[in-house]
Amino acid sequence: MCGRFAQYSSLNAIKGLLSLEKVTCDVKPSYNVAPSRNILAVINHNGNRLGKLSWGFIPSWAKNIENAPKHINARMETINEKPTFKTAFRNKRCLIPADGYYEWEKTEKGKQPWYITLPSGKLLFFAGLWQKWGNGESALFSCTIITASASESVSDIHHRMPVILSPDKADSWLYPDLHDDSLLLNFLKTNRILDLKTIPVSKYVNSVANNSPQCVEPLSKNI
Repeated sequence: MCGRFAQYSSLNAIKGLLSLEKVTCDVKPSYNVAPSRNILAVINHNGNRLGKLSWGFIPSWAKNIENAPKHINARMETINEKPTFKTAFRNKRCLIPADGYYEWEKTEKGKQPWYITLPSGKLLFFAGLWQKWGNGESALFSCTIITASASESVSDIHHRMPVILSPDKADSWLYPDLHDDSLLLNFLKTNRILDLKTIPVSKYVNSVANNSPQCVEPLSKNI
C-alpha cells in the first residue's frame, strides 16, 4: 500500500517533466503527507491542471462525506471491476507528483520506516484516480493512489507498492480520449517503474505532525 509520502519538489521541477496549462494552487513543500490531506495532483480538464485533491477517494454516489469510505489506495488488479473505481478509471485519472514514499518494515525491534524513491532521487508520478462528490460550494474533489504487487527492489519491505509512471509516459495517463479497460491496464503494467531505491530513515517520520527535511534524512547508523 501507500499511506504516506513526500511532496516537496518545486513547481518548476513539475513543469520540467509535465506540461501544465493551468496551476490553481500554491506549491509548498511537504515531507510527510498523510491521508485526508489536500495534496498536489494533475488532472486533464481542458488541458493539464495542477491543483489540490483530498487524499481519500469518495465515490460520487456516497450519501454523505462523514460516513463514506475514503479510499487512499486502489488495487490495479481489480480497478476496472470495482464499482467504486471503474467509472473513474475510464474517465477521471490523475497524476500525483511525489519525491518518494514511506513504508514500514516489521522487524524484531519494531517497525522500521523506509523512504523509497527513484535511484536518481528525481521527481516521480503516482498513477491515481479522482472523483467529485456533491455540487456547488459543498463539492469535494478527492483522489486515490493506484497500487500493484511490489517489485523485487522493495518486496522485502512490503508486498505492495504505488504504481509509479516514468516521466516521459506519465502525460499519456491523462489522455482524455482513452477509455478502454484493456488498454488502460496494459498501459499501467508496461509503463510502471520497478527499480527503486530504499533508504532507512528515523522514526521521526512516524508522527504526521513532523513535516521537515528530517523525515527523509538517511539513518546514520546501521539498523
